Amino acid sequence: MPENLHDLLEGDDPVALRRIEQALHSTEPSSETVDTILSALIWRRCTAGKNGILGAVINYECAARISVLPRHLEKVGAAHAAQAMRDILEEIPLEDKQIEGGIIDWVDSNPDFARHAGALDERMEDVASKVWGFMQENQSDLPDYEIPDKRQGMLNTLLSGWQSLSRQRFSAGR
Repeated sequence: MPENLHDLLEGDDPVALRRIEQALHSTEPSSETVDTILSALIWRRCTAGKNGILGAVINYECAARISVLPRHLEKVGAAHAAQAMRDILEEIPLEDKQIEGGIIDWVDSNPDFARHAGALDERMEDVASKVWGFMQENQSDLPDYEIPDKRQGMLNTLLSGWQSLSRQRFSAGR
């Protein structure tokens, strides 16, 4: 049985963040608050893996939001994460000819950047509690989205992964 976002937010501990992200992602952001939460949840997922904060620049979903991530992370109260994103963005020549081959190639050819990002990972906090608190504080601004149940969420995760892989292969073929 699906749950609703407002029901989930009644609890104290962050739960179902990936499923909440999927629910927010499946609709057009209805407000700046929803878009801010979605950015923070995407950032959290992209940086949680082995790539750490590098995941924020090499993952398509985060990279698409790279210009707003520091502001959105700051807005949810994740000050360390916001500063880490600012530090990362200062190091990447986004409008320079060096980046023409793509961000992944640039990262591979700049090992100092990867070391810098690794050092930033050591200072990172988990933003789950920050995003959760922000959602609770702004509950009245959030539509009461239906949150898919775990089985449906797992199927969506598999499909999203397949779609992401397809996008990467398509982009690489250009």
